[in-house]
Amino acid sequence: MRRWLDLAERIDALNKAFAVIARWSVLMMLGLGLWNVVGRYLGVSIGHNLSSNGLIEGQWYLFDLVFLLGLGWTLQRHGHVRVDVLQSRWGEKHQTRMELLGTLVFLLPFALGVMLISLEPALQSWRIGEASPDPNGLPRYWVKSLIPLGFLLLALQGIAEAIRAWAKLKAQTFRPFNPEAEQGGDRLD
Repeated sequence: MRRWLDLAERIDALNKAFAVIARWSVLMMLGLGLWNVVGRYLGVSIGHNLSSNGLIEGQWYLFDLVFLLGLGWTLQRHGHVRVDVLQSRWGEKHQTRMELLGTLVFLLPFALGVMLISLEPALQSWRIGEASPDPNGLPRYWVKSLIPLGFLLLALQGIAEAIRAWAKLKAQTFRPFNPEAEQGGDRLD
């Protein structure tokens, strides 16, 4: 089991590295967005265009980086939507079982499906050197590659979470369920 947990830790490290790229992309996206707004209005007043389609598309592409490269890290940090209304009524062991089941039945098939479906369009985009139809636009092929990459990272993180849930179930390390403590809003998490 230790080898599997080591694999989960390596997947965590991989998603954390991509999350650093996503974090810096947020700052760049905000800076580029600010420039696009200021450049548009300042450019009108001085009679010279200070923004471009390439800069506007760059802002969109940075958003894609943030969203798609942050998918796995968000799962790692338990930031995705869960059915907390039900989970708050369950004991820790049942929560872990449902987490494992949800990961194996819903998350992994969805993430792998999106990855596989988006792979061919991304490869085709690289083959033809797809570019923006807008004047001075950016190439589209590399940003289309973010879709399968992002969902691969999500699937890998799903595997890491499933490994941890399985290890927890095997080890039987659960706190006893105390509904009185749960009702007061003081979760023991």
